[in-house]
Amino acid sequence: MRKIDRFDKYMSFKGLNDNRVTVELGLSVGVIGKSRKAGRDLSTSVVEQILNFYKDLNRVWLITGDGEMLLKTEPKAEQTAEQTGVLAKNPNEVYLLPVSAQAGSLNDFVTSVKKDDCEKIISPIYDVDFAITVSGDSMAPEYPNGSRIFIKKIDEKAFIEWGKVYVLDTCNGTVVKRLVPAENDDRNKVRCLSINPDPIYAPFEIDLKDVFGIYKVLLCMSIK
Repeated sequence: MRKIDRFDKYMSFKGLNDNRVTVELGLSVGVIGKSRKAGRDLSTSVVEQILNFYKDLNRVWLITGDGEMLLKTEPKAEQTAEQTGVLAKNPNEVYLLPVSAQAGSLNDFVTSVKKDDCEKIISPIYDVDFAITVSGDSMAPEYPNGSRIFIKKIDEKAFIEWGKVYVLDTCNGTVVKRLVPAENDDRNKVRCLSINPDPIYAPFEIDLKDVFGIYKVLLCMSIK
C-alpha cells in the first residue's frame, strides 16, 4: 500500500476531501488527485506538510504502514476558557474562499487557493466544507448579490438531487445554479438554471468533464 492510499484511509476516517486538504495545506490544486490517478505516490515535501498539519497522524504508519494510524495522546484535565486565558477553537469555523460564485456568466478566476488567502468565519451549521460569496443577480432574490453561501462537496457520480442549488467549480470559473438533467438526457452534462426570470440569464449546459467539483448549497446568509 502506498502513502497516498494510507492518507486516503486517514482522510476517509476524518471526513476530509481533496479540496479541503488542498486549502488547509496550501498545496497546488490537483496534487492529491493527480498522485492518486497517475499511480504516483506522495512526494516527501507533501508528506511533511501533511504530518505538520494533521498532528494526530502517525508518521511511521503513513510512511511505512507499521503501527497504528493515529497517535496515542494522554488525556488532559479539562480547563475552561477563563482558566487557559484563550477561547477554544470553534468547531464551526470554515474558510471563506476569496473567490466569488459567479451567479451570472462564467468567468475565469485563480484556482490555486491557499489557506493563507482565506478568511475564517463561523458557520451557523455543522458539516460544511467552505463558504463562498455570491456575485451577480441571476440567483436573486433567494441568493442575492453579496450573500454568503455555505457549501459541502458531493460525489456527483453517486447522484445529483435535481432541482437543488449547487456550486460548480469548473475549468472556466465558479458558478452557483439550480441543476436539472441536460436536454436529450445526456448524462455527461448538467443543465444550469437561474432563479431570476430575466431573459438575460438564459439556461446553459456544462459538460461534467469540465467540472472539478460539485458542492451542495446548505445555507445562504445575506444582509437585509
